[in-house]
Amino acid sequence: MQEVQHCQRSADRFGLALPVTMEGQACACHDISATGVLLEARQAPDVGSIVSLELHYDLEGEPLHVQSRGRVVRVERHGDSYNVAVRLDQPLFEEESVLHEGGTG
Repeated sequence: MQEVQHCQRSADRFGLALPVTMEGQACACHDISATGVLLEARQAPDVGSIVSLELHYDLEGEPLHVQSRGRVVRVERHGDSYNVAVRLDQPLFEEESVLHEGGTG
């Protein structure tokens, strides 16, 4: 019988498809929060390993790259690739600022 992992999310997640590089490997982002990211990768890192990440996106037409590091907390086979969950060492953003952006107030 497979052991069930309980969700211990410390931040809200946002479904966001953006290009990400993990240890030089091109990946796809499924969702992201201030404290973690779920990626789809062709190669699976070891659970517990520390990985470097670079997120690529445009902000008002300007390309931006955000670098971060984190620990791999889960790896699951998904067809020909892997879903890789990474808990970030440092938050990417303050959650309150994301919630207030785009607000009506």
